[in-house]
Amino acid sequence: MSVPYLVLAIITLISTVPSLYFSAVEMRTAEPKKRVIAQYTTARSLALFGLAVVALCGRFDGWLLAIAFAMLLVQAVDGVIALRARAAGLGTPLGNIIGPFATAAASAAGIIWFLVAG
Repeated sequence: MSVPYLVLAIITLISTVPSLYFSAVEMRTAEPKKRVIAQYTTARSLALFGLAVVALCGRFDGWLLAIAFAMLLVQAVDGVIALRARAAGLGTPLGNIIGPFATAAASAAGIIWFLVAG
C-alpha cells in the first residue's frame, strides 16, 4: 500500500468514529423514542466504520474512494448542522462546528493527494 492510500484510509477510519461514538452513547438515553433513533444511527455508523476498516485490509482503491467521499459528505453536513444549531441559539460548542469541517477538509486533502499520486 502506498503512503497516500494509507493516509486516506486512516483519515477515513478516524472520521467514522465520532458518529459511531455519539450515536452509541445516545442509545443509553432514558427516552424510548430517542433510544430507537440512536439505534438506527448506530447501525448506520457501525456500517460506515466497518467499510472504512475493510479499506485497511488490502489495496481497494475504488472502495476507499467511495467510503472517503461518503465520509467527506457526512462530515461536511455534520458541520452545517452544527453551524445552524449554533445560529439558532442551541448552545452548540464551537468544537462541534470546527471538528467536522476540519475532518472534511482532511478528507478532501487526502482524496486529492491519493488521486494525484495515482
